[in-house]
Amino acid sequence: MGFNAIVMVQRAALNPTHVYTYHVEGLKPGGGLYTLSLVSGEMKLLVDASAGVILDCTLDYDGERILFSWKRHMQTPFEIWSVKPDGSELHCLIGGNSNNTNPCRLPDGGITFISDRKPAFAYCWTSTSPVLYRADGDGENVTKLSANYLTDFTPSVMNDGRILFSRWEYVDRPAIPIQSLWAVNPDGTSLSGVFGNRVLCPATFMEAKDIPGMNRKILCVMTSHNGPCRGAIGLIDLSRGGNAQEAIVNLTPDVHVGGVDDAGAGNNMRGPYESPQPLDESFYLVSRDGRILLRDYGGKVDATIQAPDYDQLGFYSAQPLRARPLPRSPRPYRIDRAAEPWAEIVMHDVTIGLGSAVVPGEIKRLAIVQEMEKDIRSEVGQRQFGFQFPVVSCGATYAPKRVWGFADIESDGSAHFKVPAGVPIYFLPLDAEGRAVQRMRTFTHFMPGEKQSCIGCHADRNYVSPSVVTHGGRSIAAARAAQTLIEPEWGSQDGFSFTKVVQPVLDKNCVSCHDHKSKLDLSGDRTDYFNVAYENLARRGTQAEHGNDAHGGMAKFGANPYTSWIPTFNGCESNILQIDPKTWGSAVSPLAALLIAGHPNAKGEARIQLSKGDQLKILMWIDLNVPFYGTSQSQQPELRGCRKIYPPNLDSTLAEIEKKRGIKLPRTFYLRLDNPEKNIFLAEPLKEVVFKSADDPDYQRILSCFEGVQEQLKLRNYVDFRSVIGTECVE
Repeated sequence: MGFNAIVMVQRAALNPTHVYTYHVEGLKPGGGLYTLSLVSGEMKLLVDASAGVILDCTLDYDGERILFSWKRHMQTPFEIWSVKPDGSELHCLIGGNSNNTNPCRLPDGGITFISDRKPAFAYCWTSTSPVLYRADGDGENVTKLSANYLTDFTPSVMNDGRILFSRWEYVDRPAIPIQSLWAVNPDGTSLSGVFGNRVLCPATFMEAKDIPGMNRKILCVMTSHNGPCRGAIGLIDLSRGGNAQEAIVNLTPDVHVGGVDDAGAGNNMRGPYESPQPLDESFYLVSRDGRILLRDYGGKVDATIQAPDYDQLGFYSAQPLRARPLPRSPRPYRIDRAAEPWAEIVMHDVTIGLGSAVVPGEIKRLAIVQEMEKDIRSEVGQRQFGFQFPVVSCGATYAPKRVWGFADIESDGSAHFKVPAGVPIYFLPLDAEGRAVQRMRTFTHFMPGEKQSCIGCHADRNYVSPSVVTHGGRSIAAARAAQTLIEPEWGSQDGFSFTKVVQPVLDKNCVSCHDHKSKLDLSGDRTDYFNVAYENLARRGTQAEHGNDAHGGMAKFGANPYTSWIPTFNGCESNILQIDPKTWGSAVSPLAALLIAGHPNAKGEARIQLSKGDQLKILMWIDLNVPFYGTSQSQQPELRGCRKIYPPNLDSTLAEIEKKRGIKLPRTFYLRLDNPEKNIFLAEPLKEVVFKSADDPDYQRILSCFEGVQEQLKLRNYVDFRSVIGTECVE
């Protein structure tokens, strides 16, 4: 096959809690970097890692240098090093206080790698969230290529010169799927989905590599979301479609792989395979429980190249010690980061891909929305509403949302507009009333000065040509200059906050009738987690009423009577397959229909008339998947969900009074902290003369439990009312 030696890493098996936490969890010291002669059987130690661990390695195209991730001591972060195959010229290329892993050489001589140097953490875990970077060949000029707010991992270089990598995200979907495959140019431009962004099983595709001699076919590990970075080995035929069952061939039938629409199987894949390395169109290397095997794609060859050695150390990242053809370099973009913090998008026809449910001319504007990072570390034991800590919503969006603005749609369905560069964004197509007719449920990013075109709102950009859509002509928007986004009435600098944006509309138009005495209380009084209006308009009737006490899928979830939002609790994974237009959000929310109709009385006469701006605030809140907080910041990390304020002696006091009086005081799923006398256990019993008056000693005992909560509320309120822009916070 053109080589007589391999390079490989010896280490303990990785056993992290999640596939994306291998840089900080489940690591044990021992092993090193080796070469193995396939002629003499001699193993040569190049780098001794007995005090730490080497994660992985890769070879330069000329075969003259090895790049590898090395944690020299278990207390220090991973660094990127290089060494010659004879063990000479050992150099640290990329170090510092952050973890730097998964290096591979780029066609232009640079290095792409994964780093957690940006201040971001997993929404539902305690680990940092490394993303894709690049550097010059000597490790200088480090540049972030990915705008992901969660985690990228295991990059490689494709035959066409693009970087292939795994990406974890959950834009308005549960956290377990998806870890799908994406590609980007070495300068960070032309980000595109490759495979699996709407696949439930496997939950994760990782360690993916192009197969030499096979057009549009890749080799990868298929595994779960939780647990070790091991599983089955898949051969993916990209020509079969971006999420197609027929595109997946399981090369390791000893590991069961469920169907792409099987939500129950996605996080239950367990297998022994990792580090697949395609050699040519016939053979590949793979590690099975630390044993290096040579196999063929037809399943007829299975030869051991190197067995595990001693002390439970195995071998991984095996690859031939030889030169490889240099991939072509994709056309570079001219990027001026200092002068141009914006990119330009041309959308040919927003209705393409949406089917007959959306008619031409129905979409009037696009909302450009950013998913905001969680840039503080908090403890998983404080989780609430699934795995939110800090809490952002009642089990809907994990991420705070920032609306950058709106772009107009031309009469032919086209648009041409500027978008912020270097941030994770997605688009919401809005009708004339401001309702989102479709949900993107994934994100993209652009580099400064980048210009990109898009077919339509749900067209697969990998399989549809723009010329097919435009019939060789030019759209109206493409012929004009890019539009500057129209800023929202509430401003574009902050995360979208229910308290700041929605509650003032309710106060002005609704609360005079919908107070604590009505069936639907829309007041802004703050509760243990949110406020009264949010508790009723979002949380009521759903699994979220029970916090983390109830688990299960959609059948057990329930529905809010006013807003249709996408649940992101574990167990709701199958909702990512519900992608028809007008399935979620304001398009099917009774609250949205009521407001647009003017809240008519029995005679059909409108009782309110919201301005277009106020109407859009409420519709946008629904279509952002009902966030309450505009930030993942918290000054109270010790609280449940990093938010919950609850009088410590309230429950015991109520229990004592109930026992003494032989009564059962009514409760509701939230606790009102402002105006506590309006809580049902005080207001209703007072009406029924349980307490003779507000001067009743027991009544006063209950009220006294709320002393001090206002000081705690000030801290919570301060966090949500400050602007959060990147990592800089200003009051």
